Amino acid sequence: MFSGYLPLLIPALVGSQFILTLVLTKGEICPGQRGRVHKTLPVVLAGWVLAVISHPIALLPLLTLAFFAFRVKTGKTRDAGPLPVLYAADALAALSWLMLLPSLSLPQIGLSFMAVALFGALLAHLLLTQARTRLQAFHRILPFTGFVSAILSVLMMLWLLSGLDEQVLASVTTEVIAALALLVLSLLVWSGHILLTKTVNRWQLLLASILLVSSGAMQQVLF
Repeated sequence: MFSGYLPLLIPALVGSQFILTLVLTKGEICPGQRGRVHKTLPVVLAGWVLAVISHPIALLPLLTLAFFAFRVKTGKTRDAGPLPVLYAADALAALSWLMLLPSLSLPQIGLSFMAVALFGALLAHLLLTQARTRLQAFHRILPFTGFVSAILSVLMMLWLLSGLDEQVLASVTTEVIAALALLVLSLLVWSGHILLTKTVNRWQLLLASILLVSSGAMQQVLF
């Protein structure tokens, strides 16, 4: 039996970890920027610590990523870092998520899959902005990814709700409506720099993250 937060938390960690890996290994950024991105990895590690409490297999990506995060000199990820360890941490993160899926229904799996893109993209966007990277394309690509995955998430919710009996549906209606409202608010805040043609702000993304996490907390009733 797993806790309801895991089908959303672990995909968020997987998605953000994949994006940070892409930036660290393929991003055209200077060593200083790479070092700042590297220093955001402990935030992902904190998430894995939370996951381990209810999902022991999460200890594998936690230890592997921790070894990489604290073993490598920041800024030298690409040149001197043990990249196979980073790739192994990503593979183990994906394995940790896949271990959850057999216990989920098809619409729940769909929601969890969308969380990789939705929650993972927002967490990665927040961390990249905190690291002051100059990869401007991500400021549009990641919110767009969030919008698409949010739309698909709503469809997964409707699919899941359609299979519930009336009594159960009545008991979760309030939480689902609140989750949808918070989801919409988080998307509006997340894309605020695009809508207002302003520079993205980390406080804006932090607020969007709080709203999205609150939406995820409401969505736990679906698991």
